[in-house]
Amino acid sequence: MKKKLIAAAAVLCLLAGLIFPVKLTAEKISAAATLKKEIAADKALAEKIFLETGRKVFGTVNGEPFFYEDIAVFTIELRAAVAAHYWRKYNVSNMGADFWDTVYDGSTPREFLNKTALDELVRNMVLIQQARLRGIDTPAAYSDLETERAEWNTPTGDIIYGPQTLGPAEFNSYRITGITNELKRALLEKELSPTAQQLRAAFNSLDDSLKFDHFIAKGIRFFWNAGIPNQEIRALLEPPLLEKYFTPQEIVSRLSVLYPSLNMEDFEIDSRLVSREAHYDIELENILWEYGSSDLIFPAPFEHPSVYYVTSFEGGGTIAFEDAPGLGLTKWINDQFDVFMNGKVQEARVTLNTAL
Repeated sequence: MKKKLIAAAAVLCLLAGLIFPVKLTAEKISAAATLKKEIAADKALAEKIFLETGRKVFGTVNGEPFFYEDIAVFTIELRAAVAAHYWRKYNVSNMGADFWDTVYDGSTPREFLNKTALDELVRNMVLIQQARLRGIDTPAAYSDLETERAEWNTPTGDIIYGPQTLGPAEFNSYRITGITNELKRALLEKELSPTAQQLRAAFNSLDDSLKFDHFIAKGIRFFWNAGIPNQEIRALLEPPLLEKYFTPQEIVSRLSVLYPSLNMEDFEIDSRLVSREAHYDIELENILWEYGSSDLIFPAPFEHPSVYYVTSFEGGGTIAFEDAPGLGLTKWINDQFDVFMNGKVQEARVTLNTAL
């Protein structure tokens, strides 16, 4: 009886193994047939547009057409960046006429540029399509961006703060940034709404330098004219000297004997007005050293080598999650949005009617 049960089980497993691949094969055949029909429809649409307008469709993304001028925006914009990439990676110094068609590791810079431009265009088109599906204001068709730009650049007589006209790349960037923000908000409300645990995990994953709290640092700035050896005077302002001479005034009095051009003045640094790197340095050190024009305080007012001796510090430390949940929310949606968009781009049907 036991042998019969084992034999029966073996037969069932064998049959299941035969049926499952057949089912998978049928699904693949159906998907391939559907894709073939969709590609045929894309090409038929391109032909229809050409017959009706005389415009040659370069390709389609999920059935939506784009034209040569759409992808040219990216090839023009990315040209310098691609050249710089080859200069760094392959140490290319001569970028003459032959550069774009020279083969490096199996492909040419022109091919790399065209592929990168297409990738950027496809991502933008998929982004707009996803926003359109959720009722966000977008161009009716991707190529309508140029129509919107022309309207934007038309003088209205209104007071405009910032550039009065935008080129194709600048307008695309402006428009795509706005649509991206709207799509993130829409996704946060439904599909990508995080749990409290996910928000906290996103906050905890932030680099500590992004969680510094606001502070005010006050103290004395020592500065001197050019000509005094920087390393020598820096050594005189290290902690042993500061411990020996208890006040900044006493330090200056001592040093003024050696260096008559040494000066001092009060300073105050608001952490909201400095770079993240400077913020980090100020919070960790009582003595802050700079060789030339100051990039510590914005805007940079000084032209002489300087040392900042911090005498008081208000605030600082790192922000707790409970005090800044918005930081976790921003980290969460930025990370999840990248995953979301990468998936949608990977699923996109891209049909080219013209070789890159």
